[in-house]
Amino acid sequence: MTRRAAKSDGGAEPSAMLRTQHAEATRRAVLDAAKSLFGRQGYAQTSVDEIADAARVTKGAVYHHFAGKEALFRAVYAEVETEAQARVLRAANLGTAPVDQMVAMMNAYLDAALDVEIRRITLIDGPTIVGQEIDNNAEQQPGYAAVRAFLATAIASGEIMDLDPGALTGLLGGIAWVAGVLIARAGDPDETRAALGRALDAMLHGLAPGNSPAPSSSPTTGTNHIPGNNHIPGNKK
Repeated sequence: MTRRAAKSDGGAEPSAMLRTQHAEATRRAVLDAAKSLFGRQGYAQTSVDEIADAARVTKGAVYHHFAGKEALFRAVYAEVETEAQARVLRAANLGTAPVDQMVAMMNAYLDAALDVEIRRITLIDGPTIVGQEIDNNAEQQPGYAAVRAFLATAIASGEIMDLDPGALTGLLGGIAWVAGVLIARAGDPDETRAALGRALDAMLHGLAPGNSPAPSSSPTTGTNHIPGNNHIPGNKK
């Protein structure tokens, strides 16, 4: 191999790597700018031009990575949801009783709902742009599966009353979703969060052993889909 050929071959790979790194950096800059603007101004009040200016890229660069403003919002929404779920998972103290872990994770979700960006993107604009439809594949998602497994284990060991783990997972998701929306729509989000925290603490501790549920005549077959189960702590749409 000649020296010229070696130089040519050696320069091709770094060049491709630099282009990839530049593309990733541009996409990251666009996402960060969009998250900030969507979180502060809302979806309707934010334009692609503003996002491009804030990211210090051209408008064409934005459209190179995202089909349009809605596609960009959906990408931001997914990241913000993931961040909120990470907060929830970090709140669980594995050394405490399962019911106390549930309370801690739910409180972490309520605290996340107080975050301006999370509240605006996932609880105010999110339902309008992304939708509130039930995700029929929720059971296959890691977050849902993890929570369901956690509840099934706690039920099997007698640390939570004997209930259907699928139904309970969906119900907790619905509770989390409604609580988040109540905080988002409240005139005083902090006061509403505090009130919801007290109510949820009492409700969740009611799942401890010894609090036997009343018998039900309703059939409980399969997995129950509860609206909002995508917002179960640790699960995302």
